[in-house]
Amino acid sequence: MRTPLHPARAFLSRFGRMHVILPVSVLNSAAYTIIGLGLVFYMRDRLAAGAAAIGLASATFNALYFVGCFVLRPVGLRMMPRYSLVVSSAVAVALLSLLLTANSIAAVILLYGAVGFTLALFWPPIMGWLSAALDGRQLNSRISHFNLAWSAGVIVGPLAAGFLAQWRLESPLVVGSVLIAIVGGVVLLASIFLSEIRADTHRDRRAAPGDAPDASTALRYPAWIGLVSSYVVLGALMVIVPLHARDAIGLAEGAVGILLLSRGLAAAIGFWALGVWAGWHGRPFHIVAAQLAMVPLLIALMGAGSLAAYAIVLPLVGLAVAASYTFSVYYGVAGASDRTRRMAIHEALLTVGSVGGALMGGRLYEASGARAAYLGAIIVVGVAVGAELVIAARLRGGLRRPEGNAPQIE
Repeated sequence: MRTPLHPARAFLSRFGRMHVILPVSVLNSAAYTIIGLGLVFYMRDRLAAGAAAIGLASATFNALYFVGCFVLRPVGLRMMPRYSLVVSSAVAVALLSLLLTANSIAAVILLYGAVGFTLALFWPPIMGWLSAALDGRQLNSRISHFNLAWSAGVIVGPLAAGFLAQWRLESPLVVGSVLIAIVGGVVLLASIFLSEIRADTHRDRRAAPGDAPDASTALRYPAWIGLVSSYVVLGALMVIVPLHARDAIGLAEGAVGILLLSRGLAAAIGFWALGVWAGWHGRPFHIVAAQLAMVPLLIALMGAGSLAAYAIVLPLVGLAVAASYTFSVYYGVAGASDRTRRMAIHEALLTVGSVGGALMGGRLYEASGARAAYLGAIIVVGVAVGAELVIAARLRGGLRRPEGNAPQIE
């Protein structure tokens, strides 16, 4: 006769992998969004940093995250994802504690970059973990839930950062550090007390000769181009909008946070819509359309001189970026035999865009103003659209839309 579980154990046995992944994704995303925006105000007001230095800090964070996605991959292969998440959180909290004691712009930039490096032990492993053994509609649904989770953090993060910075400049960095510590604690406790997590032996590994053949789609290439382009735009906006809205329009930090919250909220709506509608699967038109939509929005931002203008345009930018992000994740992992590597590529390309956008946006804004920075972003999007159209033309006629599986090239 089977012995019944203790009520507490029976309750805990209901919780599995996604019950851990989704909450910590919300918290981690919120933490880094709060820290990122808070650092803009901290460097500007406490360290008297210019737009170029602030852009360099963001670029250094993203550049070292890019490096970490590849340099730390052997470390990730030796650890189960849950342990990788704990290590990433612990090291990040230690580095942020040092950052709060730094008195020079150079030290802050270097320490913030080191935080980005450790973040490479968080997002690629967690994305490989959640997508393990899934394809087609199941994969799309899982990705949609994950995107909604981390985008929830992006929604609340700017609002929290804005009001925390108004209260005290260090507050966003402190609160963000506490949230990261909570993330590490939650994953550690789940590894101890949740039976399904303890029994989860999933470990990232390189593809072996005996594995099933790779069934990836070539649509990942235009999707990756769109991802880079979208994050160039987003990287530029995350530097330009807080500075321009405060310096030129006269908005308080809290109002800036609300503006960026609207972008995150729109992105979450986009993730949800693309998760419930599968009509875009296997169709390159939607990849190109998401990029084309950026052009009139950036033109509108060139003339934005009020809170209302930003409040209308930024959410639409959020929708376009959400589409490009979803296309990159889905087409990158669908049918792939080494999904964590594909997620590392996705994160690395995202980072390339963020670095380029932050550097370009900061330098052009400081040298010539917001209009020049937005014009630079328009040129990048135009080049991306041209490249996507060339690839889409080559793929035309070779695509078929399979039922319940990854898009294939015949």
